[in-house]
Amino acid sequence: MSKGGSFLISLPKDWVKSNGLHGGSILKLTVSEGELRISSDATGELEKGVVAYIRQAEGLERQIRSNYLFGADTIVVELGKRLTPAVREEIKGAIQKLIGLEIVEEDRDTVTIQCLLQPTSMPVLSTIRRAYSLAASMHRDAEEALSSQDSELASSVVRRDDEVDRLYFLIVRQLRLAIRSPAVAEKLGIRPAECLDMRMAAKYVETIADYAGAVASSVPKLGGGVDSDLVSALVSLSKQAYKIHEKAASALFKKDLALADSVLEEGKALSQSLLSVNELLMTKQPRIAALLDSIAIYFYQIGAHGIDLAELVSGAPAE
Repeated sequence: MSKGGSFLISLPKDWVKSNGLHGGSILKLTVSEGELRISSDATGELEKGVVAYIRQAEGLERQIRSNYLFGADTIVVELGKRLTPAVREEIKGAIQKLIGLEIVEEDRDTVTIQCLLQPTSMPVLSTIRRAYSLAASMHRDAEEALSSQDSELASSVVRRDDEVDRLYFLIVRQLRLAIRSPAVAEKLGIRPAECLDMRMAAKYVETIADYAGAVASSVPKLGGGVDSDLVSALVSLSKQAYKIHEKAASALFKKDLALADSVLEEGKALSQSLLSVNELLMTKQPRIAALLDSIAIYFYQIGAHGIDLAELVSGAPAE
């Protein structure tokens, strides 16, 4: 304690050096939940200029995605030789699946990709809400496509799955940046301790979209003529699953633990509905029965991931 009544603290020498601090440097102090956090990022700005280089053609799309997810601002594809048209098309295909990436420079041997989207421009929960809205609409339309045997509607559901994937990858990028920087986490409206739960919530939403897409992909294979009692049973199972994840998502966005707890009680009824569908399928032709059984399981899994989402909310500490 100094003579003036202030407290003095010592900072680790290695940390001071690694952050380029010196006498007179300004630090940022953040008080949260009884913790005092000290950050060298006094302005609260994101670290800029993180450049990643890709020098191997194998797994090019995976490498671009990986660098994006880990927060690279610039990705340079430099293979040490002329880039073939096939490589350039693979690069373009990869960046179309990742929000914010654009090719900013291109020559014979090199393609430079830059992320033009500020990751803190949208709070994480808002991004998850957008992804859930898309996933929920996919589920509704997949159910309608099944009920009306509408192959065109089914195709539109499958196409929307790509947009949910794009949002999921953006969320992962946001969360990884937030883990590294309390300032980023603050701008994204979350605490670093919440990042894992938010990542899991986003994954559950993305998986709901995947299963809705799987239902839609199955519709053209049915070829029409499915018994009305079977369609009714599948639609009933679908509506039950939709109600579950709708309530779970509402619990997540409102941080409503009581609502989340009520969702957990619906798991047994969901399993019973799946068994009822299976009993109806036992009397049907094997090929159609197998396909409809897959659809039933997809709807069940959608509901099950809604329950997983509710468990995530239910297990969170009350605020």
